[in-house]
Amino acid sequence: MNRLHNTPELAVEEMIDGYIETYPNLFERMEGQKVLFHKGRKNGVSILIGAGAGNEPWPIGYVGKGLADACVLGDIFTAPAAGSILKTIRALPHDEGVLCIATNHAGDVLNFELVSELAELEGIKTRQIYVSDDVDSSEDRAERRGIAGVTLVLKILSAARDKGYDLEQLVNLGESLNQSLATASVTTSPAFVFETGKQAYELPDGFVEYGMGFNGEMGKERTTLPDADTLIEKLTQTLLIDLQLKPEDEIVVFMNIFQATTILEECILLRGLQKLLKERKIRVFDTFVQSLFPTQGAGGLSLSFLKMKEEYREFYQEEAYSPLFYKRAMP
Repeated sequence: MNRLHNTPELAVEEMIDGYIETYPNLFERMEGQKVLFHKGRKNGVSILIGAGAGNEPWPIGYVGKGLADACVLGDIFTAPAAGSILKTIRALPHDEGVLCIATNHAGDVLNFELVSELAELEGIKTRQIYVSDDVDSSEDRAERRGIAGVTLVLKILSAARDKGYDLEQLVNLGESLNQSLATASVTTSPAFVFETGKQAYELPDGFVEYGMGFNGEMGKERTTLPDADTLIEKLTQTLLIDLQLKPEDEIVVFMNIFQATTILEECILLRGLQKLLKERKIRVFDTFVQSLFPTQGAGGLSLSFLKMKEEYREFYQEEAYSPLFYKRAMP
């Protein structure tokens, strides 16, 4: 696959520059760092996210109104540097503390934990939420990778912050959300290495792989290509079992489409999904469909279910916006 870049080593730097120069009224950059700030940030608890590049719009597109105040980027599939995280925490309003949200990957966790200790020595209170929603990566919730479910966690926590939640309330809410969340995924065509344009792994035509990591980690199961209804039923059943959903339970659905999967395919999958949930008598509070956490050039999708609680409802309904992320307010 052909890739458009100038110097691969500077791709993340140039991405940030291009984004900020296109939307200068919304964002600013920390000089010399791969850090993006939202100009609309307020006093109170600040929300910081961080991750390696390569799964855009995550994390750069998750900064904005009703979203994060800042993000720290690493190079492609590389955790953000601890020094950059610390400088960002210092630069954010931090009198009420800083909530750091990341997906549960070893490098991200290590650097955020290190920085938390250093920030505390400077009198800055930080807390961390590591989203661990990938059901196929481990049966143990604490060991699971974090993938697209971070979208729902960040959106709800940002709205709660805007409604006046303090740092400890946000942490409690975030931990509850993480326990109520599950994501399953399937890859239908391979991702590509950004620098070379070559396939990142082998996935022959006529086969799909369930549970493949968004950075190309080996999946859980490879099968021949099923029809759309069979594929969506397999993903749905995995989530129903994991969250122990029963008739009349209510969920939010987030379908995260990968970049090589078309809108035509997306809508066929949604048809099968909604039919299946009606048959199982699962109530759907909302279905959110957007490509927000894809993997480089791959086909497929991830499907996230959030088992709803009354405390989530008000916050989920609030609008969230960036040029790369839009969720309308619900009536």
